[in-house]
Amino acid sequence: MNGLTVDASVCVAAQDPGDPVCPASRAFLHHVLAAGITLHVPALARVEVACALARKLRNPAEAQRLANLLLMSAGVREHSLNTTLMAKALAVGTACFLRGADAVYVATAEQNHSELVSWDQEHIQRANAVRPDAWLAANA
Repeated sequence: MNGLTVDASVCVAAQDPGDPVCPASRAFLHHVLAAGITLHVPALARVEVACALARKLRNPAEAQRLANLLLMSAGVREHSLNTTLMAKALAVGTACFLRGADAVYVATAEQNHSELVSWDQEHIQRANAVRPDAWLAANA
């Protein structure tokens, strides 16, 4: 395994105590970062996480701070949205009938030969992603 690619859904849930999957998301992120496993994210993740948190918290500055704190953690590797990644996203997104942003995460996982971890049902059903709690159960 060459690290893991983590979807924004996991990062957002980990920062929202009111989210039912918050504990599992936090446990997953804590475990992989403590174990030194590289987490791959597309650069789009910073925008997605911050915007989702801003909507939930109604506090833009805090949302940006939390997104930056999480995505600048040691072990998180942010990948630029270059033409190669976008071509992969186009191919996988149209083949799997994914939304555009979701396709970028799948392409990031493929590009880095890593498993995609997500709460998104389309990722799980159409792109063989694994839920954080299932990943932990299999790798604890």
